[in-house]
Amino acid sequence: MEIQNLLVAALSHLVKFQSNQCQAAKERALMMFEKLSTLKDISPEILALCNEANELLTA
Repeated sequence: MEIQNLLVAALSHLVKFQSNQCQAAKERALMMFEKLSTLKDISPEILALCNEANELLTA
């Protein structure tokens, strides 16, 4: 459940950032994607998504 909650929150902040360039939303999304990428039971697909999202947000 933790993975799902973090993923939903990260994606919500990503969408908010994309819609209005809110820097706080960008920082929160980065923080949540980073947290997701450090979890032990995360699937390779979600890990790849987190890495891609971090690359897009930091580019």
